[in-house]
Amino acid sequence: MRFTVATIILLSLFSQTIFSQVSEKSDDSDKPEKSDKLGFDVSISLHTDFIYDAKQMDPAWFAGFRPSKIPIYPGDPGWGTNGKTYFSLQQSTFKFDGHIPVNHKWSTIRLHVTFDLYGTGQHAGETVPRFRTGWAKWGPFLIGKEWSTFVDLGAFPDNFDWWGPSGMALMSGPMFRYIHKFNEKNKLEAAIEVPGSDIDPGQLREIDPSLINFKTKEVLPDLITRYTRSGKWGYVKGALLLRQLSYEKLSMATGRAEAGQKFGWAFNFTSNFNFFNGNGVLRLQTVFGHGYAGYNNDGGVELTPDENYKTTVPFQHGFVVAYDHTINLFTASVTYSETQQNNSEGQSSDAFHRSRYMVAQVIYEVIKGTLMTGFNYQYGMRINKNLDSASDQRYMFSVRYLFKWSAGS
Repeated sequence: MRFTVATIILLSLFSQTIFSQVSEKSDDSDKPEKSDKLGFDVSISLHTDFIYDAKQMDPAWFAGFRPSKIPIYPGDPGWGTNGKTYFSLQQSTFKFDGHIPVNHKWSTIRLHVTFDLYGTGQHAGETVPRFRTGWAKWGPFLIGKEWSTFVDLGAFPDNFDWWGPSGMALMSGPMFRYIHKFNEKNKLEAAIEVPGSDIDPGQLREIDPSLINFKTKEVLPDLITRYTRSGKWGYVKGALLLRQLSYEKLSMATGRAEAGQKFGWAFNFTSNFNFFNGNGVLRLQTVFGHGYAGYNNDGGVELTPDENYKTTVPFQHGFVVAYDHTINLFTASVTYSETQQNNSEGQSSDAFHRSRYMVAQVIYEVIKGTLMTGFNYQYGMRINKNLDSASDQRYMFSVRYLFKWSAGS
């Protein structure tokens, strides 16, 4: 790890004059598209986190701060004695952008692919390449895997916590998106997306021990529309999500599979407000609805059993308040977020109910646009349906080196 940090610093001193800054979480799908040359850009962010966890968290998610993964009971992953140190490279990202000029009114075709090292699924907790986004955009059309149209990356605070606020809508998935710009200040987007969803069997297996399969499935894509109004003062956005939540279950007692569908909807309202000539940014988000947990950054499920053990869609809501302020080469950021799901009667007593998330951070640009360091304090709490709870605190020091290389013909 010492070698990694030393390498980052030496590279930055060598190449600071030819490389420019890369924004890892920015949505690049709306950049200007005109180009008269075939070319591509390669952007790399080498990032190292040094984390001290004052308590414990599920070790499969050590590189990000997820309140829903804080252990409460002895059987929870990560439960045990307090205090542990982690080193992580999982935030490192590799981005490739291409532009192909065509003889058409829509001009350039844009191509984009991003990988990071954040293992998920069966590779959770591992530092392995992960395909994050990849899309093609031509004129008003985008197809591929991109940050959801229901998501606003501008609401993500300027801090180094990779996972981010628990009450924020934040996910990427396959989609087909149409973008219509009325003018420079007003934009409307519409998309069909397939993000996936999750189901909580709750107490159903206690009622029917022979239940061997109870899962969601995607039958119809989600429909999303988003409107943006922007100006020098900042912007406001509103997104509407409509979806069909399909599921199936198989019981050995009946010997047959049963399927069903439920309706889900959600609204996501976000905004940025600029202060002090743009040096200060207030980022706000509120999201609520029935069955949008697949889009939520941390916590909740789409489908649960009710008091009669019939499938229902619980209500969930969340919010984020963040303020970033830059003075010369320093940026200070503070964020608070919550998300809460209204539990149904059929869920188990240890089902997720609510989480709290807070991060305070200072970032210093050692070499502007190329090398930066940051220190942050993280606090989170998980609360279950029965109101059992646990909290965790972390201290993280980070080093990030950014560079970009471009080629054209």
